[in-house]
Amino acid sequence: MNDGFYMSGMLIILGVLTYLFRNTPNPYIGVRLGYTYLSKEAWREANTFAAVYCIVAGLVLGAVTYFLHPPKNVILLLLLGIVVILAVTTYQKAKEAYERSDIKTPLEGASQPLTTVNAKPYLIAQLIAIGIYFLIAALLWNRLPETIAVHYSSNGHPDGFASKVMGVVVYPLIGFVIMPLFTVLVSKVPMLIRFPVFGRGQKLTLAFLTIMHFSLVAVITTSLLYNVGVIGGEWTKWAAIC
Repeated sequence: MNDGFYMSGMLIILGVLTYLFRNTPNPYIGVRLGYTYLSKEAWREANTFAAVYCIVAGLVLGAVTYFLHPPKNVILLLLLGIVVILAVTTYQKAKEAYERSDIKTPLEGASQPLTTVNAKPYLIAQLIAIGIYFLIAALLWNRLPETIAVHYSSNGHPDGFASKVMGVVVYPLIGFVIMPLFTVLVSKVPMLIRFPVFGRGQKLTLAFLTIMHFSLVAVITTSLLYNVGVIGGEWTKWAAIC
């Protein structure tokens, strides 16, 4: 229940901060998708919507947590849905705002095509990490108990449990598809994430997604090894973020 209130509070704070900076493009606060950097109007429209959306979503999530007491997994799924809707909607709003302003601007010189980055090396590395995890899981399957720990306190003690199939296969698989999905999206939609970082925004984004993916696989693998007794509880302290 506390997780729901924490996430609700974070969404509201994020919304308030975004609203305060809705008219000030910057690299730190607000929705920073590719189109938001191309015009002030795109930044303003996308971040005004994002601010209101985050505040409302935070209030709704808080109400759902208070009245319905959903489990942690449901809260995480709700948060994922909130983030996906936010990303898709703000991207579309920024794109439309930029295109409106671009139509009003006379064309000067030859247009420059958008450059894209080959995402295959990053995607292959992510898939290899997934394959390694499931290979380890298959080798240890018979040693796993029918109920396993899937969540840990800050002290490394288990405080969340699931069946073997859910904890070893289903939950990890849901988590594992997120970063590869974003990797594909970033490569297919050049303006989805295009930070003004010396022209290397896409490469930095793909590298960041891959590092996050490796971290997630490492955390879940640590939990797997703990459940078969290969490692002790001291190793699960850092897995508490999972």
